[in-house]
Amino acid sequence: MRLVLSNLLLLAACGEPAAVRPPHAPSRRADELRPTDTTSPLMWRYLPTDVVESYAVDGGDFRIHFTRAGINAVPPADVADSGVPDFVEQVSSVYESVGGTYHQQLGFRRPLSDATLTPNGGDARFDVYLLDFNRSADGAFRVDGCPAGQTCIGYVVQENDFLGYGYPSLTEATRILGSHEYFHGVQAAYDNGQDVVISEGTAVWGTETYDPSSGDFEAFIDGYLDRPDRSLDSPPPGPVPSFAYGAAIFFKFLSEKYDDAIIRKLWEHLENGQGDPSEPANQADPTWIIQLDALLRRDYQSSFAQAYREFATWNLYLGTAADPTKSYANGAAYPQPAITDVPVPTYRPALRVYYASTQYFRVASNGRTEMTAALTDDPNTADSELEGLALVVVSRRGGRNVAQASPADVQAPTTAEVVDTSGGAELLVAVVNTLREGNGAILSKRPSLCAGTLDEVNVCRVSYNPTLDAGVPRSDAGVADAGVDDAGVLDAGTMPQADAGVDPTPTPRGCGCGATAGVPWVLGLLALALRGRTGR
Repeated sequence: MRLVLSNLLLLAACGEPAAVRPPHAPSRRADELRPTDTTSPLMWRYLPTDVVESYAVDGGDFRIHFTRAGINAVPPADVADSGVPDFVEQVSSVYESVGGTYHQQLGFRRPLSDATLTPNGGDARFDVYLLDFNRSADGAFRVDGCPAGQTCIGYVVQENDFLGYGYPSLTEATRILGSHEYFHGVQAAYDNGQDVVISEGTAVWGTETYDPSSGDFEAFIDGYLDRPDRSLDSPPPGPVPSFAYGAAIFFKFLSEKYDDAIIRKLWEHLENGQGDPSEPANQADPTWIIQLDALLRRDYQSSFAQAYREFATWNLYLGTAADPTKSYANGAAYPQPAITDVPVPTYRPALRVYYASTQYFRVASNGRTEMTAALTDDPNTADSELEGLALVVVSRRGGRNVAQASPADVQAPTTAEVVDTSGGAELLVAVVNTLREGNGAILSKRPSLCAGTLDEVNVCRVSYNPTLDAGVPRSDAGVADAGVDDAGVLDAGTMPQADAGVDPTPTPRGCGCGATAGVPWVLGLLALALRGRTGR
């Protein structure tokens, strides 16, 4: 589901209401039923008393279905005196515009024709039905036939008047709904069986590409940025995958880093039987992370590992730390990822770092003028705990990043590059697992993290792994003595214990009140919100 969830969570966290803009609904197969079948079990359908009309522009690709009376009636205004309500003409114009962007500008396939279906809305054009959702949702793509495997035919149902919704205008509501839901129709022309992350993530990306001014993308991406420690293709369980919607930021990264065509190329390889030949075990029923890796290697001289590491780095340059020369063009408008505050020096034994995930840590300098970080393998385990990992280290002062270390070779580091933390700067560390799903490796890694001065980090590394060279040069340079509390600073061969075994707890973002306050009652509200329907 969409913004009903976000507003309930705001209520749980802060005790204050927010404007409600209900969600889209999930795509579901309906066995060739349409909303005009008034006896069908469809959740959103016309009433037996409704007189359903339709409108299509000459030469257009869309037909809009509507009624003029009853609960499903559209706004009646007809300023142009054309005989067709202005809102219906507006919906038609938006969908034609969206189709032009997706098919002519970006080159995506058109949805499969419904000419062979009965009912099919009257002709082969793509159908949009305007119905009253009563604020339970605002629109949905519905599948009503799959003539070959997972390539499917469908239509869109959309709110009829947006009365009581939080959209600033009918035009913006239709532009957001039309671009998002119609993109699901486009996806169904390739493979309607892909997971919710690429389905919802690229649909949000589609809206952002069509209309960057809408704000829809910015409203969703914290669903991912709140949980970057989860594997990218593995949203939390439950009916409302805000993580999947928020994963749009990854697809935005791909299109900004490489080009817009990469999203279309990826969908072309997701159709059953069309997987890249370099992944023979994945050709018949492709999965998107594996196909993305193959696509990046073939067309962009890159890989999923390289791309994901850079994605994790770009996400250190958001909000006040934005830098369009190093990250997203509009990164200043994006929220920062969840970051775990840890003490200095940092002692984090055996982190659990899942494949295609990132953990961000913030370390106060406490007077240290130079700091660094390193990951260490456990010599007592047979498998490398560093395989596929990357470490990104930056210093931040006054909300802006002031220095970034060169990418570290975490497989066999002999030293680490220090960054300037003078003037009260803090150290930010990203621990990145670049492994993709399905490559045969042990995907979850358990490295130990050290952060502090170079001396502190080197002692920490040797303490975790005595096989490392215990004679690594150390220097007291850059370690402030006067006025600095030495409690917890590493001495040779010793480790601070206060942080041992503590699981990272990301700093809550948003209104700043307790993140878990009110959870029991908000779950009750969620149950009521979801009763009788499914989340998208």
